[in-house]
Amino acid sequence: MTRSTPVLILLWLAILGGGYWFFGDFLTERQAPATTVSGAGELQIPRAADGHYRVRGQVGGQVLPFLLDTGATTVTLDQAMAERLGLPRGARVRSQTANGVVEGYETVLPQLDVPPFTLQQVRAVVVPQLGAEALLGMNVLNRFDVLLRDGTMILRPRS
Repeated sequence: MTRSTPVLILLWLAILGGGYWFFGDFLTERQAPATTVSGAGELQIPRAADGHYRVRGQVGGQVLPFLLDTGATTVTLDQAMAERLGLPRGARVRSQTANGVVEGYETVLPQLDVPPFTLQQVRAVVVPQLGAEALLGMNVLNRFDVLLRDGTMILRPRS
């Protein structure tokens, strides 16, 4: 082993460590922080590093990442995701998004689980190229009292 080998190893470790440090936030940014359920049955959702609120839900037994979106009228799913779930195609719709108008179709989620809550027959819209996260829109959020406190969103069931 030459004298330069340890220097090269340290240089590569520094480059890899710096890359992980620099890009680590980007890689973990979209992961949903751990949610908790209070003794009162409230779902407490911490704000993610990018300022958004995310939860893991289930549709048809498959776990889906959801971005809580007060700007979305309904739950919105990517077309590939809806096809994997075998969701029925309903009426065609046009939706106004931040990126312009997109065409999609209506569907119904027979059951949506966002523990500890289970919702039945949830209306949703399917659009192409939404991405890996579904949007949890106002047709679900308006079923709860929504509180924001110290970087945590609290969903409290309405009585």
